[in-house]
Amino acid sequence: MKAWRLLMLPWMALSRGSRRVLAIVALIAIVLMLVGGVLSHKPGTAWLQDAIYGIAAFDCMAWAALMSQALLLAREAHQLRLPVLGREVNASLALYALLTIGLPALLLAWLGGNGAVALVELAMGAGLGLAYSTLPYFLGMWVCLIPMLGRNLGRWLPMPDTSPTGFLAWAAPGAAALGLLVALSWRRTVRRGGALEGMYKPIMLNLRTLAWYGRGGGTNIESRLIGQRARWLQPTADLRRSGPGHVLRSLRMALGGWSMPQTTASRLRQAGVLLAGLALVIVLSSGGRADVFAVFGDAGMLALYLGVAGPILAIVHAQTLRRRWRRDNAELPLLALLPGLGGAARLRHDLLRASLLPTLAVQLLALLATCGLIGWLRLDAGSSALLLLGQFAGIAMLTGFTLATLGGVALHEGALIVFIIADTFLTGVSAPLAVLGTHLLSRHPFATPILVVLWVCLLVPLLRLGLRGWRGLQRRPHPFLANV
Repeated sequence: MKAWRLLMLPWMALSRGSRRVLAIVALIAIVLMLVGGVLSHKPGTAWLQDAIYGIAAFDCMAWAALMSQALLLAREAHQLRLPVLGREVNASLALYALLTIGLPALLLAWLGGNGAVALVELAMGAGLGLAYSTLPYFLGMWVCLIPMLGRNLGRWLPMPDTSPTGFLAWAAPGAAALGLLVALSWRRTVRRGGALEGMYKPIMLNLRTLAWYGRGGGTNIESRLIGQRARWLQPTADLRRSGPGHVLRSLRMALGGWSMPQTTASRLRQAGVLLAGLALVIVLSSGGRADVFAVFGDAGMLALYLGVAGPILAIVHAQTLRRRWRRDNAELPLLALLPGLGGAARLRHDLLRASLLPTLAVQLLALLATCGLIGWLRLDAGSSALLLLGQFAGIAMLTGFTLATLGGVALHEGALIVFIIADTFLTGVSAPLAVLGTHLLSRHPFATPILVVLWVCLLVPLLRLGLRGWRGLQRRPHPFLANV
């Protein structure tokens, strides 16, 4: 077995575009870790524990996104009876464990840290990432909540910075149990992956199914995902006040998605599930603290949550519209037969309102919440500008992506990913610095202008994209024309 082949094996299960995106995300994560380490450097060896946390978080993301791909190769090797490939997958996992867990632990120990603590923490980080992708869906989703709980475990259990020996007493068996659980689930998925359905199917296999049907294409995958929900969670359309006399509501009904008019009971059911999940996050994050920002960890995390809400809404909405306007969607031209639509100019106006306003209203609520946070914390002009630019970028994304889709402007999925990565990077840097890093911004006065310029560099192409989409929509003889 050649070491280079073992290193490249997990990457072979990814498409060329996915490899490029994953490499960019990894590079951004490394840059953020280095910048954060330089700005928050602690004297002595205290910085080593922060370094362990950072590397463990990186391992978690790397093993969730990259090493979990080895599960697909192991499954194919078992089904196609390729024992050599199966052994190479196992060897690749062992090599990456050495490179991402063993060697960093040795380096941290050489720099003066606790090698055993580093080894256990890095193993737990990698194990949690792999567990998220390979455990059954109903277990894998709970893994996402463990980091929130980890912020408050120190109230009940020994932690590395207070009692390394006590930490190892419970963390080492926990890491071993997690590894055993992942190994059993791995074996089960490799041998019975085709027979697993619903909540018992690992997230990685669900993502592979999504890739088969197309990430942004067709309505088949959307119908399958809705059909897999519990019956009481499936949306119920509210057909009242729809028809020729209510064009806007009829268009929202035809476009579907989460902005589709639903009955009160349906909205309450879905809102109840959302609020129950939010309540669980609050309980895990607060750890019994009573301050006003305890439910979000701190004000910086609240600003970060508000900052990423806009881009998430924009990309979800954009993907829904892209599915509707795809060339293989035979239902799109039929929308032109809806009664009472009026002429093309009026229809374009109503279609923009139906597709933009519901999501835009949620983004405006996030903008108002950000303004309230700025007033509560009494931030200066520079910090306020950083937070507000993040909200404006989310609104620009929503408007630009919507106009580009309706106007027939070619927008590759890779471009969407680049916009999302850029916005996430800037939000991840700007929000904590604006709220919690006032002293850092005062020591580095050049940081705020640089971030403002970067935000403007993100907004300009989004505005250009929206302008091109608007012109394309005006040139179209009818808006219900599928894109190539």
